Amino acid sequence: MNHSPDLTSPAPADAYAGDVPRPAEPPQIGPNSQAAADSQAATTPSSWWARVWHNLGRDAGLVAPSLLISLIAFPVLIALFSVSIATVIVWVGVLLLPLTLTVARAFGDLSRARARAWGAPIAEAAPRPRGRGLRWWLAPLSDARAWLDLLFEAVFALPIRLFTFSISLAWFAGGLGGITFFVWGRFLPEDEGDTVDWVVAWVTNSPVTDLGFSAEATFQFVTGIVLLLTFPFILHAMALLEIVSIRAAGSTDGAAVSAQATRSERSAHPAQSSALSAIAGSQGWFWLIAAFVGVVLVAVAWPVTTVLYGVPTVFAMVLAFSLSAALLLAVRWPIPAIGLGLVAQLAGILLTAEVSGVVRPFTVTSLLALVFLHLIIGLRHRWIHLVALWSGSALIGGLALVLPHAGELPGAFSNVITTAAVAAGAGAIGVIGNLLIKGRRQLESERELSAAELAKRQELEERNRIAQELHDVVAHSMSVISVQATTAKYRLPGLDERSLGEFDSMAGSARRALTEMRGLLAILRGGRDADLAPQPTVDDIPALVDVTRGSGAVVDLDFPTEPMSLPPTTSLTAFRVVQESLSNALRHAAGAPVAVTVTAIGSRLEISVLNGEPDGGADADGHSHLGEGFGIKGMRERVEALGGSLRVGPTSAGGFEVTASLPME
Repeated sequence: MNHSPDLTSPAPADAYAGDVPRPAEPPQIGPNSQAAADSQAATTPSSWWARVWHNLGRDAGLVAPSLLISLIAFPVLIALFSVSIATVIVWVGVLLLPLTLTVARAFGDLSRARARAWGAPIAEAAPRPRGRGLRWWLAPLSDARAWLDLLFEAVFALPIRLFTFSISLAWFAGGLGGITFFVWGRFLPEDEGDTVDWVVAWVTNSPVTDLGFSAEATFQFVTGIVLLLTFPFILHAMALLEIVSIRAAGSTDGAAVSAQATRSERSAHPAQSSALSAIAGSQGWFWLIAAFVGVVLVAVAWPVTTVLYGVPTVFAMVLAFSLSAALLLAVRWPIPAIGLGLVAQLAGILLTAEVSGVVRPFTVTSLLALVFLHLIIGLRHRWIHLVALWSGSALIGGLALVLPHAGELPGAFSNVITTAAVAAGAGAIGVIGNLLIKGRRQLESERELSAAELAKRQELEERNRIAQELHDVVAHSMSVISVQATTAKYRLPGLDERSLGEFDSMAGSARRALTEMRGLLAILRGGRDADLAPQPTVDDIPALVDVTRGSGAVVDLDFPTEPMSLPPTTSLTAFRVVQESLSNALRHAAGAPVAVTVTAIGSRLEISVLNGEPDGGADADGHSHLGEGFGIKGMRERVEALGGSLRVGPTSAGGFEVTASLPME
């Protein structure tokens, strides 16, 4: 059973010439992604240190302007959004909000473009159809990507970029200041001890002793060298943090990754592409939201637990970080998140058991952490995990009522009932949102499947139409040629033997063309007959050359005398390369001698078809006036599909040469 490469797909647009195989191309993420990837691959140094310094400039170009962009985007977006919401009651905000979303989308596109320039494979957000008139102005309101960009640029981008910029700047400034300390350090005022004095005292567990300026300058110089040597890696880590955040914020855009039919259908149903389903469909957005809530929770819970509830600072810190870590774990690992969250809740109850005058057992920060944990578990995971979390928290609250504590029982009982009710409500919201999102995902999946089936059906109809045209026109003409050539000796008596041989050769070529045409028609119609039809092999090349010689061409053949064992696809491809090359030589270099060489060298089959300078009317590039080079592109597709290489081009002597190298295994 022979399988030939599919030649119905469009050929590449470029006329690639040279000794290939081409390098494997990465997936096409956007119109400019491949060009950026090729440029990056061409400029990336090979040595380790060269790559470090190359990344240094690339990372600096990403991190350095990020904070400035966020310092512009944050106040602009917050101001526009605030004015829009404040004036929505008088309908001014309804008209101003699309402008806010458009500006947010522009800042989001800028972030994604900078990330792609850095080298991250981030999809370009496809623009949505906006209609005309008032619909054109209000279109951003139904654009999920614009809402996500507003959320990211106004809430998450500034703290992330402030952190990356501050760490990078402080690291570099520390290194630069350290190596130049011997210049400016003398002008510092005297105090109780320099840095090296405190470090030595701490290491040796001895009193602080002034070791002098030389010791301090040496210590600062060594520290500066270490900071500068590690600065490229720190800067690269900060750049990766920004890329991760941008990828998380831009990883969900249905319009960017769907088929054209699906995009058109979504534009007719904008409600199906809501920002809620876009956020919930992306794990990256959950990481961002969980991290943001966790940071806020640490910033609030740590001082509140210490000051208001009298918990020691270290224990309050561990408790706050545990509650926040549970939220992060809940994005992907529900069971460890539930365990850590319940342990943190129990620890908080035990640490605040002696506090009087405060409603117990759940503190305000513990209640907030528990609510967010129920919400994330409900949105991300199965309902059984939510039931386990709620049951565990309710059990802990019930046990807290019987444990000794300083508060009154009615207040503690009300606290437990309130906490259980609020947590159950948050969990119910999460479950409903999860079901709603899954339903919309399933609906979108069915729409994409329907669009794919429609496209497939339309393609099959088009192929059937082409097959019908080929059958009615080309096949009919070839049948007439075959009949006329076969019956020539009966219709035209008195022909000499040479003429009869010519007609017999024409009839054989026409019959072979009809046989291959039937296989092609079967492929176009989606049938299986072509799989069972005999296909030409490399052993048919001598017969092909003999037929070509019958047309009057001078063709020399160098073919191995020993039989070659080739895979069917390789054997067919070798025959097609020689066939197309001879056909091009006859069309574009009529009268020029042709040399065909087929040799087996190691594990490669080398093919060469060389024709001399044409008598006239040939194209220098070997392209057909009708086909515009589709034959050469077809050869290239066949060869490269097998992992081979193809070179097509003129020779220094004025001729034209096609060389192909195919794997024999």
